[in-house]
Amino acid sequence: MFKDFRSALFRLKDYRQLMRRRTGRFFAYCAFLCLLTWLTGFVLPLGMFWQRQGGVRHFFEANIPEFTIQSGKLSVPGGYHREGADYYVDINTDASHKIDLNAQETRTLMALKSVVLLGDADQLVMKNDSSGIAADLRTIRFQDFQDGISKETLLSLTGYVKWGLVIAGVIVYAGLLIGFFLLNLVEAVLAALLLRFVGVYTDFGSTYRLTGYARTMSTLIVALLALLGFDTDLTMYPAVVLDLFIVARAAQCMRAAGNARNTGDNRAPHTDDTSIRALTSEPAPEEKRSGEDEAADSAEREIEVQTETEAQTATEAETEANDSGDKDTAPDESAGEEKAADHTAETPPRDDITPSDGWSF
Repeated sequence: MFKDFRSALFRLKDYRQLMRRRTGRFFAYCAFLCLLTWLTGFVLPLGMFWQRQGGVRHFFEANIPEFTIQSGKLSVPGGYHREGADYYVDINTDASHKIDLNAQETRTLMALKSVVLLGDADQLVMKNDSSGIAADLRTIRFQDFQDGISKETLLSLTGYVKWGLVIAGVIVYAGLLIGFFLLNLVEAVLAALLLRFVGVYTDFGSTYRLTGYARTMSTLIVALLALLGFDTDLTMYPAVVLDLFIVARAAQCMRAAGNARNTGDNRAPHTDDTSIRALTSEPAPEEKRSGEDEAADSAEREIEVQTETEAQTATEAETEANDSGDKDTAPDESAGEEKAADHTAETPPRDDITPSDGWSF
């Protein structure tokens, strides 16, 4: 795991081996990357908040005013007002106070503050973003609650908040993991087009793994930014560009290694990977023959030359013998026999006689 992490960060030439990792190992690596994001974006901020506030119960006691809900009406003695750089809370339960969402002051608050909580005796109005769109508002009406709810009732439920945070953490991690694989699918499609342009051809599964390992750098940077408090969705777009840049650089390294092998450069790193095909074809290596094989071939050639020489000598001797026999033959022999003797005498020497022709020596 950590070896793959180091290779994905610092060794582009190792991406050829990373693309060949088993599916289970690749999924485990992606889960590890999501774990980094989850720890820095959810667990550590929650832990620091917990330590700073002294727990959930202490946080509720310090930040929630005394209140009661009776007969569908909220009662907060003295009201409650808090305001910060990015949030605004104002609860006024006087009978003469009503929330007016169309008022210019309310619309300005909705536009300028990321978190706005307004309340009167009948309802609470909440907004949790800075868009200022009325459709993003949530309204809680107290007539839907039963009577007798108070601050003490809320404090008695703090024991369940811990389990709620654990469940929320699991849900957040699962969402991060699913989002990682979906975004990796989109980047893999873009990376496949990029690899075609560079001149490296591979299957989509290898491209998907290549993209996943290439996201190591961007994931680490986003995690560090979240740890420093700079957590925004705008980091996704530079991260995608960085991932594709790393994919292109890794593809160039793979293509350079393939070209080095094709030209016989022994300094290029050797690999048995068959999932990558460069544009140029790789020639088949010539088979080197050992010294014993060459000696055996030389001996066979000498034997063949000697055999051909002996065969030619024997043929010449036979021809001379036939010529001598023709001179001693009686003149009344038939013309057919003379032609046969002449044909035998005129037979040229054979140069292609081998031991397989039936000759013995």
